[in-house]
Amino acid sequence: MKILSLTSIIVLSLFFGCSQNETESNASINSNTTTPSPTTQSNLPGENFNLETLQIETSWNTPDRSTVSETASTFNPTAFFYMENNNMVFESKESDGKRTELKEAPGQEKALSIYKKLEYTAMVDLIPENGVTIAQVHNRGNGVQRPLVRVYIDNDLKIKFKLSNNPVGTSTYTTIIGPDYIEGSIFDVAVLIQNGVAEFSVVTTNGTQSHTFTPSSNWYSYSSSYYLKAGVYTEGNDTRPKISFSDFVLTK
Repeated sequence: MKILSLTSIIVLSLFFGCSQNETESNASINSNTTTPSPTTQSNLPGENFNLETLQIETSWNTPDRSTVSETASTFNPTAFFYMENNNMVFESKESDGKRTELKEAPGQEKALSIYKKLEYTAMVDLIPENGVTIAQVHNRGNGVQRPLVRVYIDNDLKIKFKLSNNPVGTSTYTTIIGPDYIEGSIFDVAVLIQNGVAEFSVVTTNGTQSHTFTPSSNWYSYSSSYYLKAGVYTEGNDTRPKISFSDFVLTK
């Protein structure tokens, strides 16, 4: 079983400390936890990480920006999803709008008022010219065109959070600038939803950034359709980004 470093645990504990009592209470009730599997290392990602209730979404071999979704727990290794050095690896093609991500399967959507937490430890290589998205709180409501919040490594090598103020049509955005990222270094991400908000924390070798996002009233009619995503979604055409997960835990 893969374990977060002591430093990462301490930092994430400080971030969520303000809601510790409520988080622990919810966690005791919501015991459906996705954790790394204690099996012998194999070349099948689903035998090394518990990917139950998750899908692989990829546009690796599709035209334009179209995607296909596959069951993650049983999906065989491919050029874009495989094990390497005990890490679960995702790659995205070098074309703007291409992705390979883990996402919660249809039927796993919840309101932001219901406890759910995603934590992972990873590294990213080959960051594209316009950056790469590495985590999202998305929504399957009818007509939704963009995630509520996405975490991305920008081309200035800063990790940023971007809040969409409108799920459909034209939108304004709120961007929070986080710490610098050294390509190929280890970082930790935590995404927590509860009490109607989405809380984020990122820890890199250069610092920590935490922020709580409250949806605008434009999101009210989509309140029960949120789900989580993580992987690589390209924002440039010059290189093929790669993310390597050494730990991936989804608790709900």
